[in-house]
Amino acid sequence: TLLIVTACIIIAAEANVIGTALLRPLIDEYIAPMVELGVTPERWAAFTGQILKMAIVYIVGAICIYINARLMINVSTGILYDIRTEMFRKMQKLPIKYFDRHTHGEIMSRYTNDTDAMREMLGQSIPNLINSLFRVISVFVMMVILSPALTVITIVMLVLMILVVKNLGKKSGAFYKKRQAALGVANGYIEEMTEGQKVVKVFCREDRINNEFSKL
Repeated sequence: TLLIVTACIIIAAEANVIGTALLRPLIDEYIAPMVELGVTPERWAAFTGQILKMAIVYIVGAICIYINARLMINVSTGILYDIRTEMFRKMQKLPIKYFDRHTHGEIMSRYTNDTDAMREMLGQSIPNLINSLFRVISVFVMMVILSPALTVITIVMLVLMILVVKNLGKKSGAFYKKRQAALGVANGYIEEMTEGQKVVKVFCREDRINNEFSKL
């Protein structure tokens, strides 16, 4: 299934680039002559043929995008189901002390927030990465053909951008782990306080609970 998805992503990316590349001859070779010299049956037939060619390219790209999205839903959801099933089987084998050290909300956060992040990576991030990669390669080839000088300027800027993104990526990765851990702690706290809200009411701890929740 992933091989089919990858093929669809590549075809869709190429269709987008080819469709864009067809705009130049459409204007230079068909629209401009008709504006300057007038519309004749031969020019109109050639123009409609070019439009039809562009339409076919974009339709093929749209179909591939649909197939890719539809299949990735099945893949990501199926993997998510398998992961959650394995997690549940693992949880049944854990000792009681594990559940004493971790709140229910924190454990449930593993099943919801963490697995959803993985599903989003499988369903969106990876396909978008493949799509962007092939689109960049195709666009680069077109750029070299159209203007080598502008291509060199773009490459220089691209290198600078990669360096910046690389440094940001190192920092954001650590912060993402901390965010997921903090989210688990916050969920655990919410679950615990909601479950014990009668005790909170009896001992008038609402303000203290609110302050602790704000810190989390």
